[in-house]
Amino acid sequence: MYCKGKLEKKLVARIQEYEGRWIVIENLPALVCDQCGEQFYTPQTHDLVVSLITGKTRPVRTEVIEVYDAASAAWHSSVK
Repeated sequence: MYCKGKLEKKLVARIQEYEGRWIVIENLPALVCDQCGEQFYTPQTHDLVVSLITGKTRPVRTEVIEVYDAASAAWHSSVK
């Protein structure tokens, strides 16, 4: 918390990688800085994330997402 903003309780979406899979967790409780938007999680929220991603519950839905590889983009070499 470097910017010294105020933390507000909010529900957020978090993208989490686990065993080579990407998982979206919606409506996750977090403390969010009102100045910079950085998200902080309590130990209880961390435990909830671990429980969700290790398969103790079933997902509410499955989505298909597009994946792009920036390394294969034609303009990539000019960005270095």
